Amino acid sequence: MLGTLAAAIAACTRQRDSLPAAQTLPTGPDLVFGASLELSGSGAVAGTAQQRALKIAQDTLNTDGVAVAGTVRRVQVIVRDNHSDPATAAAIAKEFVDAKVSGVIGGGLAATSIAMAGVLDPHGLPMLSTCAAETVAQPVANRRFVFKLGPNADDVAALMRGAFDRDGAPATRVAVLAQANDHGDAGVEAVRKVLTADGRKLVALERLPAGAADYRAQAGRVLAAGPEAAVIWAVSPVSGLAARSLRAAGYSRRMLFDSGAASDDSLVPANRAVMADSYVVAPQILGGTPVAVNTPTGLAQQDFFDRYSRAYGGFSCLGVYAADAVNLLAGAAGRTGATTPLRIRNELEASPFDGLAGAYVFSTATHGGMQPEGLALFSLERNGGWLELS
Repeated sequence: MLGTLAAAIAACTRQRDSLPAAQTLPTGPDLVFGASLELSGSGAVAGTAQQRALKIAQDTLNTDGVAVAGTVRRVQVIVRDNHSDPATAAAIAKEFVDAKVSGVIGGGLAATSIAMAGVLDPHGLPMLSTCAAETVAQPVANRRFVFKLGPNADDVAALMRGAFDRDGAPATRVAVLAQANDHGDAGVEAVRKVLTADGRKLVALERLPAGAADYRAQAGRVLAAGPEAAVIWAVSPVSGLAARSLRAAGYSRRMLFDSGAASDDSLVPANRAVMADSYVVAPQILGGTPVAVNTPTGLAQQDFFDRYSRAYGGFSCLGVYAADAVNLLAGAAGRTGATTPLRIRNELEASPFDGLAGAYVFSTATHGGMQPEGLALFSLERNGGWLELS
């Protein structure tokens, strides 16, 4: 695979199109990044959305190119399918190291991201994980080159707390169904804190292993506990399957989802039928953009949302982190005037970035940098749209 990868990188440079004539800077060699995505396997919903988003972001960057150290560069992203398998993800990460790319994007799952981080960090190659599991970038002392773009669990849970009391029926008895991985672990801890602070009771806790045919057993135990609200903390398609299992078991009360459910998979008829009127915490871009947009960030969000929706017939927030990842890497190279991994890594840690999903601020103390102001609480409407709630 390494030979194939090297050939692909060489071909990207040889086949570089001419940049717009308006560019006055000389053309430099391509900025080459690697992306290890879950294009098949249990994480394919997220991986497919990220591949689509990467293509849109790459095309946008290459409209004018990226100015780096007095030259203008095209951005090339070499995408590989890790099959949602940690061992494959680790092997691909090693190949990216050997190929001397300037940064790596992925993965969308906690397990693949952690496997990649174990390879990339010791080699000093910056990695931008598109998942939300805090453990990917912790402890920072051992993950100096690893950054996480997905929202922090505490921030998501804090927005959920308002939904427990909506609809005029406060929920004091809450069940949690969390994916059986690091993403779910973070969610369980965050929701526990919110429930304890508010004096609510956790009446059932069930874990959801990926790849299961259904979650009928977990749903039955949740129903027996008599919750007034159920939190499903899982990445699509696990979130949709858990919701269908709950409804099939006879659960009729409110459901709340973390940002892992903010995908087009939630809008397919089978999921929409059971998730309608439920609540989802996600980046504000999920609901589209306001009609009047007059800031550079707002215009970029509108353009990305429109292009993604037109091309694929709907929008997935699971892809937006990959678009932000390539923009972050390219922006860091442009600001620091270098393509070396160490310089890019240092710039990522030093400068805030206004992304499509919201603002990112990394520091020496934290590499999970998405700011909570970019998140919002949404209701999934019965017509299939997302309504941002005040």
